[in-house]
Amino acid sequence: MSGGLHGLNISQIDYCEDKDCRFVDEHTIFVSGPSEKSLLVSTYIKEREQKRRCKEDAAVCPHMSPFFTEKEDAFYVAGVEKMQIVVEHEAMAPSFYSSYHNEKFRGGSSEMKGKLVSYRDDGTGRVRTVDLNDIDPTVGLRMTVEEVLDAAGLSLDKKLEGEKHPVRHTGAVINAHLRYSNTHTFLSPSSEMQYTVEFAPALNQGSQLASAYEPVGFGDARMMVKRTGIRIIFLQQGKLGCFSVVAFFQTLAAGFFITATTTWLMGQIVTRYIPLAERYEVAKYEYTENINNIRQSMNLMNDRVLEQGGRSVAAMLQRNDYGAVGQEMPRVAESAVRVESAAISRLASTGSLVAQQPPPMYPQQ
Repeated sequence: MSGGLHGLNISQIDYCEDKDCRFVDEHTIFVSGPSEKSLLVSTYIKEREQKRRCKEDAAVCPHMSPFFTEKEDAFYVAGVEKMQIVVEHEAMAPSFYSSYHNEKFRGGSSEMKGKLVSYRDDGTGRVRTVDLNDIDPTVGLRMTVEEVLDAAGLSLDKKLEGEKHPVRHTGAVINAHLRYSNTHTFLSPSSEMQYTVEFAPALNQGSQLASAYEPVGFGDARMMVKRTGIRIIFLQQGKLGCFSVVAFFQTLAAGFFITATTTWLMGQIVTRYIPLAERYEVAKYEYTENINNIRQSMNLMNDRVLEQGGRSVAAMLQRNDYGAVGQEMPRVAESAVRVESAAISRLASTGSLVAQQPPPMYPQQ
């Protein structure tokens, strides 16, 4: 945390008119949380001077606390909204990085481009995620307390639901969601990671959650300092991708299987169980005769009319060897034409949709 007072005049601050205000530096304002992923920015500080009422070597203490408060003092932190919060963060995909040792699977705040987003009204009446600012990696995630509250839709001088005092007095809990991704390009994964930051009020609010106690001194007297302010909890998550040939073919096979199964299942449903299923079945499927019947019809078309002596009529025509049957040739040819016509009629009666007449069996006279 950093910042300065820059000649701030307490007499010109509105919230200092009804409440005592004091200047303090970042060492007093900033309180680290139980982990490195949270911090408390103090806006209201209460100091209690306490003395011991039960001796240190006493066998029994009849009071709730061995200390009692002699004097109490409270004040607002002047100019805290102008203090800057600097957040350094990094992310890594452990399995990808350990397998490939590629720097594109990890990054820090000084290397990644970022974007500040907020879920709010976009100005047209629709509530959606709105891009507020781009975060330059050379600057990093650096925001004032006022900017953080505005991104979360809060204000130090407004009250939370169910509270009697403004946020400056009661404090508030804000969740900072940092989301990392390398799938933001059309051909993902990208060679560089990016992140977004979204500040949102936590569901559970309360002065106890936004406060921290610190005892100063020990012995017969001490100072109990209670700091109340804006507690920011940083939550990191992300989705990093890596191309894999095996995963590609597995996904492709699964897609084909799901498509085939869905097509078959929907076909069974619409042709059996829904209203007008019979009409849909007629429109969906095209039925033909048994393949054996079609083959028999084709064989009948290809039959040759043989003379009684064993030679085919076609061969006799080619050799001009009519012999004794020369006078009967017109009748034999007429019979062959009738056989071909009967074969074509039988093929049409089988139900086949395509019945093409074969070329003439004998040359035209």
